[in-house]
Amino acid sequence: MGHDQAKRVFASAFEKGTLHHAWILAGPKGLGKAGFARQAAQFLLESDRHSPAPSNRLEIDAESQAARLLAAGSHPDFRLLQRGGKSDKEDKKARESGIESLEAHELKRNISIDQVRSLQSLFNTQASIASHRVVIIDAIDDLERGGANALLKNLEEPPLKTVFLLVSHTPERLLPTIRSRCQILRFEPLDDAQMREVLQQLAPDLDNPETEALIRAGKGAPGRALQYVDAGLAELEQLAMQILESGDPDNRIRNDLARKLSLKAATARYHAFLDLVPGLVADHVRSNRDSDRIRAIETWQEICDLAGMAVPKALDSQAVIFRLASMMGSLALRREPA
Repeated sequence: MGHDQAKRVFASAFEKGTLHHAWILAGPKGLGKAGFARQAAQFLLESDRHSPAPSNRLEIDAESQAARLLAAGSHPDFRLLQRGGKSDKEDKKARESGIESLEAHELKRNISIDQVRSLQSLFNTQASIASHRVVIIDAIDDLERGGANALLKNLEEPPLKTVFLLVSHTPERLLPTIRSRCQILRFEPLDDAQMREVLQQLAPDLDNPETEALIRAGKGAPGRALQYVDAGLAELEQLAMQILESGDPDNRIRNDLARKLSLKAATARYHAFLDLVPGLVADHVRSNRDSDRIRAIETWQEICDLAGMAVPKALDSQAVIFRLASMMGSLALRREPA
């Protein structure tokens, strides 16, 4: 969905014969970069392709041989590198249900150097049934240092008719030597209408308040919104707004939130709340007069910092929720009537 400019750039480069051998697909997580990479890969692997449609779009055939082989994970001219399961149990689950079925804690920390070296079997022969060979790395941010150096050798001396599609959520952290050998294709957030269409297609049972809450929480990234489909965002948003409006003087709402969201079964809702709060507070500060606007902005920054570090630093979830709600309540107490 969306990203028409990126599709036009890629298809136009192919049509003109100026297709670069390596592309960094850059942008925040959840925008659809991996989906674009799969579409671009199929575009290149359809064996009878000579030029794209006149519209300069990535036109693909859902019933083509390339589509069927990619879906089966057996296209001889294609490789996908991504983090695998931590153990044999997780690897088996990934093989049976797909890597997407694994939780973050079930995945290995990095894409290994051995995975990069395994690409040599692809490069040692000519393309089997397509005009190109395609490698997707999702995400190149996950490459261990040795793997990045091994990949660099392939980017410096690219195999003939091979295209690398490197998904990156933080391209600025990549090795400068890798960035310099790639063309960067940047992806922008989807607008609300596009987000709404994605959610209506993939989560048709959502009611309107929940859909709108997901759109706000997703911030233009449908993948980010979809991970919270079952989190009850509309309710969380309503409770957060009550704190911002009333200040929650008796601590009833914040105590209830801290208790419910700290349960192990509520991990997804806890993460959703951490994602949701900074945007709600920013909107609140912008739309309301405050006797101390500078202090309100400082409070918003403190909220962003705490919400951002809570999971990576494994902070106590109950304490985090209570502290966030207290800072939000302090904004309500300082707000002046319009």
